[in-house]
Order: sequence, then structure tokens, then C-alpha cells
Amino acid sequence: MKRITIFGIHLSYWTIYFLFTALLFAGMYGNNPSEKLSTDMRILYIIGNVIPSIFGFYSFHYFLFSKIKSKKKRISLLIMGLVITLLIGLFSSFLINYFTKNYHILNPKMLLNIFIFFLFLGLFISLIHGILGLFMRAFFDWFNLRKEKEQLTEQNHQIELALVTAQLNPHFLFNSLNNIDILIHKDQEKASNYLNKLSDILRYMLFDAKAEYMPFDTELHFIEKYVALHQLRAANSDYVKLTNELEYTHGQVASLVFIPFIENAFKYSSSYKEGNAVQIAFISLEKKLSFTCKNRITQTNEPFTNSNGLGNELLKKRLDLIYKENYTLDIQEENGYFCVTLTIPYEAN
Repeated sequence: MKRITIFGIHLSYWTIYFLFTALLFAGMYGNNPSEKLSTDMRILYIIGNVIPSIFGFYSFHYFLFSKIKSKKKRISLLIMGLVITLLIGLFSSFLINYFTKNYHILNPKMLLNIFIFFLFLGLFISLIHGILGLFMRAFFDWFNLRKEKEQLTEQNHQIELALVTAQLNPHFLFNSLNNIDILIHKDQEKASNYLNKLSDILRYMLFDAKAEYMPFDTELHFIEKYVALHQLRAANSDYVKLTNELEYTHGQVASLVFIPFIENAFKYSSSYKEGNAVQIAFISLEKKLSFTCKNRITQTNEPFTNSNGLGNELLKKRLDLIYKENYTLDIQEENGYFCVTLTIPYEAN
């Protein structure tokens, strides 16, 4: 919490309190015609109210609270608080006693009664304000601690997200380079085309996709280039089927959120010679986007597991970090296909 805010809270607290008690005090003694007595009453107000309240509040607010934070014994702290209030009460009572000695008409018994009255009044006022001072200081500390935790959580979120993404991207790069190596020996023109597309893809991954969210149409263009690279290797022109049913394509999606699933589909697809071996579809739902990726499999396929064994774990972890509980991910095998269905929030901006 900023210092100016804390200062404003303290100032408001004392302004309201002293204004209220001053009006109350004026209502009790304001009709007295004696100017001297009126002045004396103001002195009594300062000694009997202002001094105990300020001393009690700030002795608890700063001194006693620091002891509480150091986790000392509660009984010792309780005794310390009572001693502080007693000293404040005695201080104000001695001041009152010294002041009232000027009234020669007061006998010793009356002076003793005044001393005892202001002693307990000082104890009460200082204790009440001391407790309020403790609560106010505890609130300030709680607020500051909460802000620090929020900042740490956000920093940890960004660091963890960067680490997860960094672990996913190299695998895609290694697969792409392996494809280039294969095509160089088979068809140099296709290899050149592949390199150009790969250059665009890497530029997107290294620079554009650093943002946590990207427009869907930008992400879709990236996916189309990636799919085209794999289609170059396929003997069947219908090897990949990519469909997009979204009319509005400017909504925000997490950058590179779909490509790991597509990458796995190509990696574990049964054959580049079959038609519709890989099927990718984007469907619009109410305030949501549904992404489906299927790849035909054989009994020997082990889909959706990276070479380091972290595919499922990393992808779900990244989705948890970005969308928290606002997404669904369904992974299953059906009718000879390995099917991934991801549903995420999607709204027009």
C-alpha cells in the first residue's frame, strides 16, 4: 500500500474521531458562561482524550505489533499491552492532577477521585485505540502481503509458461529439420519451398508468437503453412483435411495452442499415402471454439507421447496455466483414429 494512502487513512481516522469527541465535549460544556472554565475544559479534553488516544494507538500500532510479528509469547504481549495502557493512563492522570491543583477549592479526596477517574479513562481510551491501531496495522500488512503474493503468482505464471513453451517448441523444430533433410535427397525444389515455409514458421514462433494471445486468423495462417509442409511429403493429395467453420476469425486464442496436437497427429499418422489420414477442424460454439484433430493409427502407434515422455503432461500444464478451468480437453481412440478435442473460450473483440 502506498504511503500517501496510509497517511490518508490515518488522517481520516483522527479527523473523524476528534471531530466527534470535540462536538460531544462542546455539547456538554458549551453553554457555560465562564471563559476561564471553557479554556480549562479544552485543556482537560486534550489531556484526558487526545493524549491517551494518540499514545495508545501508535504504541500498539508500531511497537507492540512488531513484537507480535516476532512471534513472542502471547501472555508476555498481553502483559506488555496492559503495562503500556497503564503508563499512558498514569501519565494523563498526573497531568490532570497537576492541572487541577490550581483549584484551591478542591480537597484532597476530590483530587484523588479525579486522579482515579482520569486514570481509568486514560486506560480505557488508550486500550481501545491501541486495539484499533493493531487492527489497522494488521490490515495494512495483510493488504501488502496479498499484493506481493499476487505479483509473485503472476511472475511464477509467466516463468512457468515460458518454460513449458520452451520445452514444446524445440520438438517441433527438430521434426521440421528432419523433414528438410529427407526432402533434400528426394526433391530439391520441394526442399527449397519447405525452407521458405519453415523460415516463415520460425519467424512466427520466435518473434510473433511471444505474446500469450494471438488473433485466431494469424494462428490459422501459421497452421496452414505447417500443414502445407507435411502435405508436400504425402503421396495422396487428400492426406490432410483442414476445415475452418468460424465466420469471425479475429478473436484471441493462446499462441501456439493447437500446433502440438497437430504435430503429434502428423508424427503418429499411420501413412502418408492414405486419404484423410489427418483431419483438423475448427468449429464455432457459443462463446467457445472447438478444435478437433484426428489421425489414423495402427496397432503399433503410440500417439500423443513425445520422445521425452512429457507430451500429455506439458500440454495440459500449459492449458491449465492459460485457461485455468475454462477449457475442456478430450483425448481418445475411436474407429481407428486417435482423436483430440479441445474447447476454449472464444469471443469477438
